[in-house]
Amino acid sequence: MKNKLIKFLLIFGLIVIPLTAIKATDKTNNETLFVAQDEIISGNLIAAGENIIIDGTISGDLIVAAKSLVVTGRVEGDILALSQDIEIEGEVGGNVRVFGDSVNIDSNITRNLNVFGSNVNIGENTRVGWDVLTISVSSVRIRGNIYGSLSAYGQKVFIASKIGKNVDVTNYGQNQNLTIAKETVINGDLNYSARIPAEIASGANISGQTNYQELQEENKTTFSSWAWSRLFSVLSIILIGLVLIFLMPKYLKDINENLKKHSGKIALVGSGLLLIVPPLSLILLFTIIGVPLALVLISLWLAGMFLAKTLIAVVLGEILIKDLFKKPSAHIFWSLILGAFILSLIFSLPFVGWFIRLVAIAFGLGSIVLYVTNKCKNI
Repeated sequence: MKNKLIKFLLIFGLIVIPLTAIKATDKTNNETLFVAQDEIISGNLIAAGENIIIDGTISGDLIVAAKSLVVTGRVEGDILALSQDIEIEGEVGGNVRVFGDSVNIDSNITRNLNVFGSNVNIGENTRVGWDVLTISVSSVRIRGNIYGSLSAYGQKVFIASKIGKNVDVTNYGQNQNLTIAKETVINGDLNYSARIPAEIASGANISGQTNYQELQEENKTTFSSWAWSRLFSVLSIILIGLVLIFLMPKYLKDINENLKKHSGKIALVGSGLLLIVPPLSLILLFTIIGVPLALVLISLWLAGMFLAKTLIAVVLGEILIKDLFKKPSAHIFWSLILGAFILSLIFSLPFVGWFIRLVAIAFGLGSIVLYVTNKCKNI
């Protein structure tokens, strides 16, 4: 329980830490940021943009939010990043702490590597001086050399790495989704939890003990289940928000402005959509010609619900940052981060959380529909 709490707080910190940059810098960029191979950035680089490419050298820390991040140059300090796609191949003098959908690491990292993502790949050229913590929604593949310990969580876990200390793995996959390849060298214990025993190749070298614990749903504590559900809720809001921020920032800003100005009308329209679409789709399913329309309608309705929560998170974050932090010019990315955490916590409140969730979705759906309707009228 204690270890899970520490790891959850660590991941929480990896995402919350960038909020301190609200007061540290206001350097933002909605386009592509490129640091050329012969360019040297003195001090820290803190930026937000659609694409960030670092081929040169950064003498301090790299703190970014982007749709795509590629680092092939050298970062002498830490890398702290939130991005949809992350690729790090350059040398890093400090820690790497990243949060994204697709994460590829093939780098020489002096200190710790902390990764949270959907699909995580740690390549064979990777060298990590201290410890590695990786939490994956889907799959994680680990190669290269890790001179400290390894902690890995995921539905599918593949290890073919040289590890200096203990290995702790939690595999949530339903089937045999934990593989220890023959190239693996573990100079410590292998401790893992899974539904069935791992596939450990005969050539794998494990110096210490191998301890297996069968993973069962009833063994999860109430707090652990709550913590993980909140974490994944925040992840979904942030990933959707990143797409909206970096692909259509102007549209997102317009929708949010309409939401603030016409909240009553938006709530009425959103509540109607929330209540009418499911029974209407069900009725259409009973007609031959209406089946395709019903499928399209329910798909748009479900997609709208996800977008609705993201929009409300951004609006909530903007209000708090402008009123509390007194930063009217802060990048909308910081509003997304703050709003996602607060909204996820509010949704988890007993007795009233479900109602607040419905209200938020209704406001979000209504704002989307009214915005699209107004745009169509102007065509």
